[in-house]
Amino acid sequence: MTARLPGGSEGPVFTLRGAGVRYRGVTALADCDLEIGAGERVAVIGPSGAGKSSLIALLNGSVAPTEGTVTALGCELSRAGAGAARRTRRQIGTIYQHFDLVEELRVVHNVNAGRLGAWPFWKAALSLVRPRDVADVRRALDRVGIVEKLEARTSTLSGGQKQRVAVARVLVQQPRAILADEPIASLDPRLGAEVIDLLNDISVDAGTTLVTSLHDVSTALGRFERIVALRAGRIVFDRPPAAVSRADVDDLYAAEPRG
Repeated sequence: MTARLPGGSEGPVFTLRGAGVRYRGVTALADCDLEIGAGERVAVIGPSGAGKSSLIALLNGSVAPTEGTVTALGCELSRAGAGAARRTRRQIGTIYQHFDLVEELRVVHNVNAGRLGAWPFWKAALSLVRPRDVADVRRALDRVGIVEKLEARTSTLSGGQKQRVAVARVLVQQPRAILADEPIASLDPRLGAEVIDLLNDISVDAGTTLVTSLHDVSTALGRFERIVALRAGRIVFDRPPAAVSRADVDDLYAAEPRG
């Protein structure tokens, strides 16, 4: 599937060409070639340290590639001007494992944080005193099933409820792509399944691209239409789940050989 990009041309939502990331001389990702289209639901799997979080960071532009190129919605973020990069990032919503919420604020404020990239400073500051666009926040919370928590202090919520607040925050952002970095790692299996189902439903309903990194292979294989596997910073395979065998998974998670 393809996305219609600024100017009317069509192309993939995300494109990596020979992309890599090094942190203080240590390679996190290397020689990654990848295209993800509009509306695709992609799970990224692999052992700890495989580079899953680095891949998410490349896609949303929070980390620049140290080799190769990364293009998001037609914009090469690391080389774009500040204005173009900012406009592109507004169209990419990211959900993190540890929720990335301000615990002492009310839920309505944390959800409205999804608008900060589009609001001028004065509007953001006033909203902390008197929340703005509350009807939109209420609709987002209703969509994730916790509308009754609108005025609650975020610190009083359960882990599953906090992750739903993080999803609602992305909903009010109205992004064209949602990236989720281990969004269920801190949740029990039942709540984790509910959050993944919610993200998939949102992606299908809105035609939004969804890229989710996961430790839970069974969830990835059972709930996504495409599996990208990483090992030691490299893409090992990129297939539909029906084409991923038990042997593929065993090889992916096999212990590194010791020399």
